[in-house]
Amino acid sequence: MFKNQFPFFTNKPEQVYLDSAATTQKHDSVIQAVNDYHCSCNATVHRSAYAIANEATKLYEDARDSVAQLINSASSAQVAFNSGATESINTIAAGLQPHMISGNKILILASEHHANILPWQRLAKRLGLSIQVVNISLQGQFMRSDYETLQKQLNKDVAILAMAHVSNALGNIYPVEEICRIAIQQNILTVIDGTQAIAHMTVDVQKVNCDFYVFSGHKMYAPTGVGVLYGKIELLDALLPLRLGGEMITRVSFTDAEYQAPPLKFEGGTPNVTGVIGIGAAAKFLMANMDEIKRHEGALFESLSRGLYNRDDIRIFGNVGANNICVSDSISASKTSTIFNQSIGLCSFVFNKHHLNDVAALLYQENIAVRVGHHCAMPLMNLLNIGGTMRVSIACYTTEQDIQYFLETLNRALNSLCNSELNLDNSAAAADAGLICKEIENSDVGARVNATPNDLNKGDTLAINENQSLAIAQKVSQARGWDNQYRQLLLASKDLTILPLEMRTDENAVLGCESELWIAYTNHKLCAYSQSKIIRGILAVVIEKATQLNESLTVDSNQQKRNAAVAFDYFAYLTELNLTPFFSVGRRDGIQNAILTIKAKLGNLY
Repeated sequence: MFKNQFPFFTNKPEQVYLDSAATTQKHDSVIQAVNDYHCSCNATVHRSAYAIANEATKLYEDARDSVAQLINSASSAQVAFNSGATESINTIAAGLQPHMISGNKILILASEHHANILPWQRLAKRLGLSIQVVNISLQGQFMRSDYETLQKQLNKDVAILAMAHVSNALGNIYPVEEICRIAIQQNILTVIDGTQAIAHMTVDVQKVNCDFYVFSGHKMYAPTGVGVLYGKIELLDALLPLRLGGEMITRVSFTDAEYQAPPLKFEGGTPNVTGVIGIGAAAKFLMANMDEIKRHEGALFESLSRGLYNRDDIRIFGNVGANNICVSDSISASKTSTIFNQSIGLCSFVFNKHHLNDVAALLYQENIAVRVGHHCAMPLMNLLNIGGTMRVSIACYTTEQDIQYFLETLNRALNSLCNSELNLDNSAAAADAGLICKEIENSDVGARVNATPNDLNKGDTLAINENQSLAIAQKVSQARGWDNQYRQLLLASKDLTILPLEMRTDENAVLGCESELWIAYTNHKLCAYSQSKIIRGILAVVIEKATQLNESLTVDSNQQKRNAAVAFDYFAYLTELNLTPFFSVGRRDGIQNAILTIKAKLGNLY
């Protein structure tokens, strides 16, 4: 319905973009507003009095008025612009003073984004407070029992309640109006992160009656680098600004300063004028179309959630997993029977037999954009006892064709993996064995890697010794096309046995990877394990080469012996084998860290 209003899809018609919870594409009106500013009135705001500066300032303040209208703020003075929700929360946490709160606890939900956890950890240390967590069900649902538990936790001992309006990892819509009503009765300061709500539902900050409400522009069709801090005016007056600089003051001496009134008090320095103009245009688009957006996304979400819920090979988390498909029509739900099991158009799930990254790689090849990982919600993933999820998130530009194409492609991908001779079920017999365990004749070593990624490519790049077998690498290099290479990596993972569970310890963990990864050197063997078969296949290629090179010694400029396996440039080797298309940025970093770990363990043998 709205897709033709987003130029991205004109330029990328083949793209099925289902990662709108990470960032949204930009509406034509937003792009045009930003372009018009650059072309006709590019000047600084709130500083000069010449014509185009006045015009720029008017556009800037008009955008503030539009955002205030979008969230039904009583005054535009309660809307401050900054770089995003993260800065907004940091501004609140850094600017709160002891006299502004009562109680000794900070209450947060278990499903919070890291941006709504870390600032409160720092505040807790600064003011001597403790953090208390509101748990949700082990399926990620917010049940009536969870709400009742939260009600009991909202007592006079709580100083601050910080929670998302909508979970970025689960899609859950939380009954913030009802929760804030209880919090106010207990004199609790309320901070609501509306980042995932603002583009999908009507937000009325006066009805919610929260003390602060924050969100980011890039989640609502506006540019990156712009966000909003809404607050009750008396709290904004008392809150100390985080960013100090030009134009946020009325008087400055070398020993003292007086700040402007809100909102300029929080906008020190040259602001992101184009971002603000863009978010103003996005606010107008949302206000003009919100009713239709809710209907459209609701219908799409029902198709998506039903298509996933009917599968028996995935496990869905969040309120959608309750099989109660509902998208809230507004921020407010007056009847308690309607405030549970609600979700925006977002599904978060795992596969029973396959690693997330292995499935995602197949989807990416079909131009489907989804998010795989912990979604900046590690504590939540720990609670759910999973490493991450695949997240599919829709927006107003998503179409029914997008949803059906995703469901059909997912089905093909899972069938392909199930038919690949590589089901995880087949690994049961090898569950207590070690992965690749290629023989290396030297003493045991347990050293941890202290090298940096810049050390990765130091050393010689050695050609393959044709007299020694590199069966795995040869099969991979001979494969033609992405699909065949993918299959060869899966087959390579089958050649590997699984590192014993008892050896998957912090000591053997490789950090910075998309999936958990362990590498150990024991009993004169290199062993490794990752749940991702693609990663296991890549590790097989690397360790096979390390094994081949281990007995080949070179002489450096100081005529000292060194191990060829340590000197070798493995990443260049993987590039020569044309395996880099399988590396996302996160996976590349993980492979780099794995190679550094292997080099460190082998290097300590000499």
